[in-house]
Amino acid sequence: MLSALRSRPRQLSLFDETPFWDQASLEAAILRETGREVRLTLTDNRSVLLSFRRRGGAVLLRLHRMFLHAPLGVVRAVSRSLRRTSRSADGEVRRFMNENLHRVRKVPRPLPPLVTGGKHYDLRQVYDRLNARFFAGGLHVPLTWGRGGGRARRGGLTFGSYDPVLALIRIHPVLDRREVPSYFLESVVYHEMLHHHLGGVADGAGRTVYHSRVFREAEARYPWHRQALTWEKENLPSLLRASQELDRRRKAESAAFRR
Repeated sequence: MLSALRSRPRQLSLFDETPFWDQASLEAAILRETGREVRLTLTDNRSVLLSFRRRGGAVLLRLHRMFLHAPLGVVRAVSRSLRRTSRSADGEVRRFMNENLHRVRKVPRPLPPLVTGGKHYDLRQVYDRLNARFFAGGLHVPLTWGRGGGRARRGGLTFGSYDPVLALIRIHPVLDRREVPSYFLESVVYHEMLHHHLGGVADGAGRTVYHSRVFREAEARYPWHRQALTWEKENLPSLLRASQELDRRRKAESAAFRR
């Protein structure tokens, strides 16, 4: 069973706390912990919060400005990751990033209206079952049926998404159908819950990876994972058609509303 993440997602102002560090002091602290030359660059990158590469004997480290608010324990964990002496360090850094995603945007977006009840499935019931079984009831992340824009990905369809800034799960409404087995919907919701729980990790090149080995191992713990993959492969064409029909209907309703 996965350990529960107890912290609730937050949407706070970026200006409600005084940073622990400036760039020079943070670089110096990491230098002391790693014992090697570190060249620190602070960024406002919204997708890659931590990355590094080695050039000669130096580590070229890029951190999001949120790390100016990192306590010393997190800074030490970053340093251990750079030295590759502690696998647990990645988890501590990941938790810090997940808990500080409100700092990624200068003006936090409000949550959209949450719609969990559908014609055939109630997302809240699905979420509660998964939360109790795999997270000991400790996960706290809002979810909603999405608009269903029919967004394709390599001939497929995005069934779910996780917004790390809002800490929000969206599920494609094409899955709110009698023909969709409950285990497939559960597998999609569970996948997005894992994104909230695990976040991203830095790979050997310092790039942030979201579908890491740890993620894939956790995903495979869902008992009907293989059946869900098989069902998706066999039914994707009909789901694509249904999604396109939903998209046409939504656009027609929007056009009629504007008249």
